Parts: sequence; structure tokens; C-alpha cells
Amino acid sequence: MGKKKSMVLMVLLTIVIVVLCAITVFPTFALGGVKKWNPAIKQYDLGADLGGVYYAYYYPEGVISEAEYEDNKKMLEGDELADYEASYLPHGGLYLEREKIVTGDTATPDFEEAFNAAAAEIAARYAANGYSDYRVSVVDDYALKVELPVSDSNAGTAFTYFSYTGEMTLAKGGELVDELKGKEADIKDLIKGFSVGTQYDVAYIKVNLTKAGRKMVDELKSSLTESTAASESESATTLDVKIGDQVIVSIYKDHIDTDNEVKVPLAYKENKALVNMIEVLLDSALEKGGFDIEFAAVTNGEIRVAEPVAGENASTVIYVTVGVVMLLLIVLAVLKMGGFGWVNAYTTLSYLIIVGLCFAFISKGIFEITLGSVLIFVAGLVLTNVVHAFIYNAIKEEAATGKTMESSVKGGYKTTLWGIVDLYAVLLLGSLALLIGAAGVQTFALQAIIVVVTAAFCNLLWGRVINYVAMSASKDKFKFFRLVRKEDEDDD
Repeated sequence: MGKKKSMVLMVLLTIVIVVLCAITVFPTFALGGVKKWNPAIKQYDLGADLGGVYYAYYYPEGVISEAEYEDNKKMLEGDELADYEASYLPHGGLYLEREKIVTGDTATPDFEEAFNAAAAEIAARYAANGYSDYRVSVVDDYALKVELPVSDSNAGTAFTYFSYTGEMTLAKGGELVDELKGKEADIKDLIKGFSVGTQYDVAYIKVNLTKAGRKMVDELKSSLTESTAASESESATTLDVKIGDQVIVSIYKDHIDTDNEVKVPLAYKENKALVNMIEVLLDSALEKGGFDIEFAAVTNGEIRVAEPVAGENASTVIYVTVGVVMLLLIVLAVLKMGGFGWVNAYTTLSYLIIVGLCFAFISKGIFEITLGSVLIFVAGLVLTNVVHAFIYNAIKEEAATGKTMESSVKGGYKTTLWGIVDLYAVLLLGSLALLIGAAGVQTFALQAIIVVVTAAFCNLLWGRVINYVAMSASKDKFKFFRLVRKEDEDDD
């Protein structure tokens, strides 16, 4: 490639990389007619350690917190107070209602069994919903504490919906459908499952019916009121999918097509995550049935916020620290390797852009960014620079044998190729192996895969392309690599 063409191409590459860096990480600021400039990293959903958590407690019927117990006592006196105190058994920070769930000095075995089964299923719901950063823990044996990242816009709905433990039923106009009134009747005889889809700008729940379910819908739909009329009439007839006493999905006539398929729009597709959450709840209730225990509904006033574990300014500190680390790596590479160090700067910034954009958009809605995400990003960043230095040393050794720089570069890349391929292959396999882990580990694995693939691309392909273009624009190839041309001495 000619020197002029190489210089023009390098200028274009520089402009593109600078623009993409600005899109990815340039700080937020107000800009003229635009209300606000936000880089891609501002699209991240932050995990609990960086963004804080919402948390709420699930109390089964018959169990109250110490705070509620003390508040109730303040409203009583005399015999009423004494009777109230006698009606509850203290258990850690909880109080158990003796009449409902206590036998002797502990909860009844039936209550314990029901609580443990329901707690396990509630935890499974949060796991199935794909949260990468959440926690469901048992508090004092008979209550649950649930934590979700503040970045989750549907946290309040999840707290409420995932606490439902009743049996799934179908009701028409508030009354149980005839097909479920028999003793041997089973909801699975009518519904096979649920799925989520999008059409136009709407996300919907599809109720997958059995043959018997299609027949039931065919017989019922003629009596269902149109949804337009339903919005104007409180007496509109619907076919409701319920869990316990709670209506989860209301099916109107126009939700049923000519083939008796049921699709219920629930949200705009931008909030498809909400519909996915409802599907998780419905599938759970369908497969596991009801539990002999109920939890008090979580209200907005009972949802609390905890500050980020890493501190209120953790995101800013991380932003600055990562920026300083990148700057140091670039400066050290330029001082050590000259023009090849500038090539390293281009590959380092390319790594930042690719990983930053992938974390912002490809993975958005799949996982949150945590301290683990930052660590894996920095590890990939350092690895990219180390491998680049490894290639430089190989080129330097080739040049020391008296080869031209063009031959030395080819030889350096050739001798290091399979070692680098093996390194990234092992790292990729390790990342893939983590996918079999729990939700948080799976998230880390997905992030690690993005990092490893990006680093391999920068070292094996992109860095070589940039080096070819930059070296072609250089007049003195040895000086480009901060090397001294070796002169052969004549024999006397």
C-alpha cells in the first residue's frame, strides 16, 4: 500500500475511532437543542453493588415482623393487650400467630413444609426471570427477603406478582368455568403453557391451549364483550386467568382469533421484560400448582432502597480508574514500542468500543453491570495489551536476525499465532463452561465471552490490519518499531 493511501486511511480510522469512543464513553453533558448527551455506558443497568437495591420482605399469613407487632401493641391496653401478647410466639425478629401456625413452641410441620416449598418456588421464579443480580434469602426461618437492582424498572411488580402462591384457575365473569368444577378437573387439561411474542409495537402473552381448551374458548367467545365496550362498562365479561384470587390476565373477545388462539397484549414491546415476568409467573403456577400458604401482598410503601455496596460514587470512581489504566497502558506501549505502541492504542480503544457497545446494547435486558463486569473488562483490556507486547517481542527477535522489517513482522505474527489462538481458545472454553452455573455465574460467563472474543479479534486480526496500514505510512520501518537497523560488518 502506498504511503499517501496509508496516511489517508489512518486519518479516516482515527476519526471513526474517536467518534465511536465519544458515542461509547464520552461524559454526559447538555448540548444545545438536544436535551442531554448520553454515551452508551449510560444505557447500562447497574447491579446492586454499583446501583443499589430495592428490597422487600415476604411474610406468610400468620407471621408478622417485630415492628408490626410493636405497632399493634401501642394501640391496645389492658386485657386486649395481654390477649394480643399471648396470641403470638416470638421467633427471632418475627412473631408467629399461635392459633394459625404454632404447635407447642414452634411452627407446625405442615406450615414449615408449605413455607419451604413456596420459598423454593419463589426463588426459582426470580431465577427463571433471568435476573443476573438478585437475592432471595430466608429470614428467621419463616420469612423471605428479596433484593433486586434499582435499575430494574419492573421491580415493584415482580415483588408483588412473584409472591402469589395460589392455584391457577380460569374464571368467566368472576365465576369458575364449568370445565374446572369437577373434582378431577385440572387446569392442564385446558392450558398447555404460555409464551411471549411481539406484534407491531406491542408485547403479548400467548395462552397455548389444549384441544379441550380450544373447544371451551370456542363455546365461550360468543358471550364475551368486545374490549372496546369493556373499557366503557364495568360489567364487561372476560375470561380471566387467575392465581388464587388475583386476576393475572384478562382475555377479551378480540384477543381470540378465528383459530381460537389467544394473544393478550400487555405492554409496549419496549417493556417486553414485564410480559416475560408475567409468563414466568404463569408457567410456575401452571406447573407447580398452588401451595398451602399465602404471603401478604407487598405494597409500594414496603419496598425499601439500600445504597450501592461499593458506595454512592462507585460508578464515577470506576469510570475514572478505568480511564487512567487505559491511558497508562497506551503511554507505556508508545514509550516502549514506538509506532507499534500507537497501533496498540488503536486496538485498545477498539476493545473499549466493542465491549462497551456490546455491554450496552447486545446484552441489554439480559444482565446488569456489576463489579464483576468491570473486573472482567479490565482483565481483557490488560490481556490485549500483554499479547500485543508479546507480538512486539517476537517481531524484535526476528529483526535481530538481520531480516527486513516486513519479513520480521510476518515472522513475528506467524511464530506467535498458534500460541495466541491456544490462549484465547482455552479462555473461551472456560467462559462457555461457566454457562452451566447459576444465574449470576451465567451472567459473568456471557460477559467473559464478549471480552474474550473481542480481545482475540483485536490481537489476531484488527491489530494486524492497523499495523499494516500504519507501517505502510512510515518512511523508516525500523524507527517505527523503535529498533536500530543492524549493519553487517565487512571482514578484513
